[in-house]
Amino acid sequence: PPLHFMSVPLSVFRRVSVASNSGQRSFRSSAKLYQAKRQKDLFTPSPFARRDKLNISDEYAVQRELREGDDAYGVRRYLLLPRTDGDESTKPTPIASLNANKHILFGATLHINPNSSDVPKFQSALGPLLDVAKEDASVNGQQPQALATLNGMCSWVKQCLDEDGEGSDVITKLIHGGQPNLLHDNTNNGVEEVTSTSNTNTSEEKIKRMSNQRIKDQSAKLILNKEADRILLLDAVRAIATGVPRPGHSVVGAGTYRDGKDAWIALAWEYCQLASNRKGLEEVQLYRSRDGEVTTIEHLAHTEPEYLKEAGGAMARMFFV
Repeated sequence: PPLHFMSVPLSVFRRVSVASNSGQRSFRSSAKLYQAKRQKDLFTPSPFARRDKLNISDEYAVQRELREGDDAYGVRRYLLLPRTDGDESTKPTPIASLNANKHILFGATLHINPNSSDVPKFQSALGPLLDVAKEDASVNGQQPQALATLNGMCSWVKQCLDEDGEGSDVITKLIHGGQPNLLHDNTNNGVEEVTSTSNTNTSEEKIKRMSNQRIKDQSAKLILNKEADRILLLDAVRAIATGVPRPGHSVVGAGTYRDGKDAWIALAWEYCQLASNRKGLEEVQLYRSRDGEVTTIEHLAHTEPEYLKEAGGAMARMFFV
């Protein structure tokens, strides 16, 4: 299976609950304070080498929980907590959490009550936590990676199907035939030229250009040699997105996911590009905010029934560049 490196139960993947509210606190300053302090402690191989809890600002701390005995590089969990400064009378309620196994990060989750008037934005809360987790995940010299959920993908695919392919070149190809042009709205290899007045966006533009090229490469693999191939893929995609079995089938089973694999992966690439403004892709956007780049779509990476209904089991593997 794609996630054979994980010994953590698949139940750790929980749907990300996101709350936005006016008057939210920002966590960004705490990340800068943490990074400044770490420069004085370069001999420490891990931010948690001396203790399991690390203060990252005057208000917040990050605690690491090991799930495999004393194996600091095995399955573990990072918690963003309010600082208690030695007061152990009450256990602090986690604000956010992030899971890891070796150098792989996953399961970014916001825990704070969505109805609270003091709920931080997803990225503001998870950003400082991710900074600490990334550093801890790289202590053995491996490049940190992340696996991001693609919540809402099935709903998006169903909407594109209902609207005759509008919003997806892959769906348009499956419905009408022909070769999709996933970069039809872009020139110069998918991005505008970076001028001297936009040097601050160079890194962001480079990542966007590389991502667009990967989408184009993936689309090229979706070759429909026969009309029967197009119908097979379209029926499989429709079944995965809606949960309704294909004609002549009683369930949406392994055969459906196998037949629809190439198209579903191409659709996942398209869906990832919506991360900046699409609810359900907050985890992708979080990792991108820390220089993460989607490099691979993992097919059937997470096969719990609830997530199959959300994203057909697909997850995005991201490298921090």
